[in-house]
Amino acid sequence: MLGENKAVKKIVRQQNYFKELIETQGNKFLTRQALKCLVRSAVEPLLDAPETGVVLYRIENRESLQGLLKRLEFSEVEAHSYSDDSKNLVEKVWANTEFVCVMTHRYVSILIWDNNTGDKNTVRYYSIYNSKLQNEPLDIIKRNSKIDITPYIEKFNPDRRDNILLNASIRRLLENMDDATNDAVLGYAEKSAETISDSDYIQKKSRVIAHEIKNQLSICDLYTEIIKRQVANNNLEAIQNSLKSINRALKIANNTLISLKSKDNNEIQSVNLKEIIKTAVDLSKVYLDDKEIDFQVENNLDIQITANADKLLAVIINLVKNASEAFNILELDENAPKNDKYIKIKTDEQENFVQILVSNNAPGISDPERIFYEGYTTKSTGSGLGLWICKKSIEEMLGELELTRSTEDYTEFTIQLGKEE
Repeated sequence: MLGENKAVKKIVRQQNYFKELIETQGNKFLTRQALKCLVRSAVEPLLDAPETGVVLYRIENRESLQGLLKRLEFSEVEAHSYSDDSKNLVEKVWANTEFVCVMTHRYVSILIWDNNTGDKNTVRYYSIYNSKLQNEPLDIIKRNSKIDITPYIEKFNPDRRDNILLNASIRRLLENMDDATNDAVLGYAEKSAETISDSDYIQKKSRVIAHEIKNQLSICDLYTEIIKRQVANNNLEAIQNSLKSINRALKIANNTLISLKSKDNNEIQSVNLKEIIKTAVDLSKVYLDDKEIDFQVENNLDIQITANADKLLAVIINLVKNASEAFNILELDENAPKNDKYIKIKTDEQENFVQILVSNNAPGISDPERIFYEGYTTKSTGSGLGLWICKKSIEEMLGELELTRSTEDYTEFTIQLGKEE
């Protein structure tokens, strides 16, 4: 009997401390569509620009995030699942609680949510970003993990990101996004019924919104790296300009997320072309940082046009971002011509409309007939939504977006928009 007792292993019961953690923040309910956007905004920057990092996640309801999880599975990013069938859990105590934890040298993002709210369309959530408080949820994961995550906790310690300006910019980003998310939640709550058409619309719209928010987050992320360098050089002017650009990108991301609550979110009004071009340049030039690409701007038009300012900015930024990425092929090809690289934004005034031309001398587009098709992409990590969204956005402003030229060494996109009468 004594021998049998010695053979009996001591079982220490775990608890679902995540639920208690969620309660401490007292966050309002979050819709599943808004949750999906937040999960993507945390994970996709790492997938789009792989670096040293790790993703810890527990996602049992995989359907809406299946594409993202597949990308994660086939990427070079280290990732560990804590689903009930993963064999990484000491005990299956987390039940309806799920989480995503992204840890890199640049940022740590932790999002935890409880599905057991009594409403299949909403969750309760807990979130922290680049905070020393990360150790609290990580300790909960560690206690119920068969994988030793201590090395990750030590390696991606928040003290290494304890730069006041850097953290302030990131904190501002997520605080504003949280506010926008709450507004979006209220909008969804106002829906009195769900129909199949509503569901299809919401699903498609959420993909567009996730893509647009991701682009703005990438701008913020790149500018925080610039801030980090300029703090070391004590360059206050560059820091202030970076923070100004981050703040503008935040507003665009917030407005995009708020648009979840309305099917009529295409507000067209009178905007100043000169201001739009200047802001677009300030936001998009971060994609050219350290790439030796000459950014040329030719714009003397101080006139009013009819457009949606946020969407027009997003289109121009996306075109510049694509152009900067098109030069990557030259970096890999030793035999490629070493011409001076440039991206140019130029404006032109006609009788009833204006043109915004975005051109570059990167290698031409291989399949120009399909570039505006939804889902078409030549990038290994692309979604195929960027140019499709751009064209759709300009058409909603009663304008046109066309690929007017693409040769081996010259590509030009033309935007046409009406002038204010």
